[in-house]
Amino acid sequence: MSPLFLLSVWLQTIPVALLSFSPFEDGALVRRRRTCWLLSVGFVLLACMVLALISQWASEDGIRNYPIQHAGMMVINLLYFFGWSMSIKAPYTHKLMVVGMLIHYAAALNALGTNVAALLIGDQFLAKIKSEAGNLTFLLSLLLVTVLTWPLVWRFFHRVLRKSLTVFETRESRCGLGYVCLMLVLFGYVSRMMPYYIQPVSTIVSLALILSGMLTYYIFFREIGTVRKQAETARELEVWQMQYRQISQRMEETRRLRHDMRHHLNTLGALNAQGKQEEITEYLKQYGTVYDRLEEQSFSGDPVVDSVLEYYLAQAREEEIPVKCRVSLENVGSSVDAMDMTVLLGNCLENALEALRTLPAGERRLSIEIAQMGVMLLVRIRNTCGNLEGSEDFAGWEAFPSCKGKARKGVGLWSVAAIAEKYGGSAELQRHNGEFTARVSLCMCNIG
Repeated sequence: MSPLFLLSVWLQTIPVALLSFSPFEDGALVRRRRTCWLLSVGFVLLACMVLALISQWASEDGIRNYPIQHAGMMVINLLYFFGWSMSIKAPYTHKLMVVGMLIHYAAALNALGTNVAALLIGDQFLAKIKSEAGNLTFLLSLLLVTVLTWPLVWRFFHRVLRKSLTVFETRESRCGLGYVCLMLVLFGYVSRMMPYYIQPVSTIVSLALILSGMLTYYIFFREIGTVRKQAETARELEVWQMQYRQISQRMEETRRLRHDMRHHLNTLGALNAQGKQEEITEYLKQYGTVYDRLEEQSFSGDPVVDSVLEYYLAQAREEEIPVKCRVSLENVGSSVDAMDMTVLLGNCLENALEALRTLPAGERRLSIEIAQMGVMLLVRIRNTCGNLEGSEDFAGWEAFPSCKGKARKGVGLWSVAAIAEKYGGSAELQRHNGEFTARVSLCMCNIG
């Protein structure tokens, strides 16, 4: 019976192990999430059986050998977290934060389960809990507190912590790690200062510690994640407002040049009437580049799309990057907000040019396709990016880190995804065989 009892106790670590993957997006996992869960559960099952047998073998006169039991637990935990760390692509500070919170939660479950069992058993608790045969009340108490707290903890890991980790920079990550360590130390200290036999005070204090810890974690990570996202959004908006002003200036210049064209035609007409052929030739040569520029600026007839494309394609021409551009639009200007269109195309093209600048001249290629199909606006931008490892499956923006910091995700790609969601569409990103592809669809009928 005793090995089965110990196995039942330690099997309750499975819910804690399942939490270890919930704070990370699918793009951060080396394997599929379901595979990670199955491997995790399989390892815990095997480890629990080994620990149960070792504990039974090492017991002395029916009393558990705690040093051997704890040493075995430590070895199993180290092996588990090593394999877990290898399964996640994330900064080490993020991983350590999650490990610290998992240890905190496991310690809280054990403390609260122990106190509830002590409250129910009474004076015989110490003798019964140390017995190798174990105690059913303790087992049920541990199961009860796990069932009551696990859904709340999972929701926090999945909804709050996951969103916070995607926008944490190195400074915020270290701050969060320090906070987690402080909470863990304080919990351990207070738990030691409040022995289990002081009932019901000890049970109430343990419950209060767990609830207050969950609440403070929730407030801390939610607020720090919100502040970071607001700062990133403000910074991104400032950059795109600057580029939007530059593009607006180019639009005004285009309007002025088109207005001046009438005067140029009048001048040419006057010179022709006077028979001054040499002057006409010189005049045409002088303003030929202006007309060429006007022709290059006309991609679709939509002033916002044309201005954004002209702005970035001018950079591509200066850096001798070959571009294939195909645009077919009808009524985009009246359906998509000018700022949204500027941010969407600008982010995609900015990322493409940054990637192309790192490649040799012979490997640089950029393709731009924009088309309107019914109520859908489709954008596909492809560029070479070198022989980097990638997946054939499309992924979200979180899978692609920012080039502006090792601990940051691509905020520009997040903006693209947010705009696609605003218009009821989708943003799909792929890096495969040395080529990066961004596919964005917008439903223009969703404009309110």
